[in-house]
Amino acid sequence: MEPKKKNKPNSLVIILFALIVLMIIIYFILAMFFPTVFEHMNTGDIQPVPNK
Repeated sequence: MEPKKKNKPNSLVIILFALIVLMIIIYFILAMFFPTVFEHMNTGDIQPVPNK
């Protein structure tokens, strides 16, 4: 009987997934140590529409 081949994902998929996880971890580290950097970011608050 032949040994079963393991379904191994592509190395590019693994690298992209690891980069996304790393970016999330770095974001939380930066938000913990440098909260002033993220205070002035636009959060998408609703802006009033001016009447014309």
